[in-house]
Amino acid sequence: MGVGELRGGADDPDYGDRSERHHPRASDSEAAQVSVEPRSRAEYAADLEQRAVSGWDQRPFGSSAGDHRSESSAEPLEPVRWFEPVRAHLPDPGDAVAYLDGRRGERPWLAATRDCRTEVQRLFAALDQGGGHAHIRHEGWVTEEMNRRRVAYLEDPAQLDPAKRAAGIDGLKQGEYLHRCRQTATRIVDPDAFATAFATGVEHPKVRAALEATFDPDYKPSPVQLPIGELLGPDGHRYCTGWRLEPVDGSMAAARKSREAWMATPPEKRASNVSEPMARPVETFEGGVAVFVFGHNSRGDGYEVVTMYQRPPTQH
Repeated sequence: MGVGELRGGADDPDYGDRSERHHPRASDSEAAQVSVEPRSRAEYAADLEQRAVSGWDQRPFGSSAGDHRSESSAEPLEPVRWFEPVRAHLPDPGDAVAYLDGRRGERPWLAATRDCRTEVQRLFAALDQGGGHAHIRHEGWVTEEMNRRRVAYLEDPAQLDPAKRAAGIDGLKQGEYLHRCRQTATRIVDPDAFATAFATGVEHPKVRAALEATFDPDYKPSPVQLPIGELLGPDGHRYCTGWRLEPVDGSMAAARKSREAWMATPPEKRASNVSEPMARPVETFEGGVAVFVFGHNSRGDGYEVVTMYQRPPTQH
């Protein structure tokens, strides 16, 4: 598979952009609404549809029958325990617990770490102080309905302003940039599994070669794809879910064009003038890969993982 095909994946950043990102801030009322708002009927429906199609469930990472990382054989979080931020060109998170506790209100993607072990919290704190967005768009705080709407309507989960989110405005870039999502949005549903995938991946020889490449401000290493099974064990695909844009007349290109037309049409005219974009759950991630995408770190002296997203075994 070539680099061009990888760049057409689920959530590839613009290849020429730096990894630097804008950290959105929500008002106290907005943050409270994001963190405690009860699940809507749409969220329940999206969960049920995902479960029906893919068989996804919410068993804690390492508890699945047959999972070789279960407590009876290997410690599930061993790679996370050995994780060193400096090897991923990330800043030292300092007091990770204090960092996360002080920022969950304005960065709701950190909420899932509240009851995690210290080593998982440390990894999330390091990621949040870097320039990447894997934990913001591809981790379990993103609900099934948020992922569905990201594919269908380009609503960025990282955008905390409801009006801007509905308008498809990117939540991590300065200005009014439209959010990009090609045809699939994916996530790892469990924070322990996410942390394990990232910590295991950054020690893989292919990823190490990219991270340790001689820094060039005009170059970024090519993306690396690693089998999900190598990162999370033979049952690792069960901790991944995703939504894919529904083709139009059998064509994904036509579906993306139709979605663009929907977004460009004023809401009051959409029902009569354009077809509403549709998305469906990814059936399985068994045999799929995790794609590691690299960019310049915030210090401008090395490379870091700017996103890690899951790719199902087939893309249409």
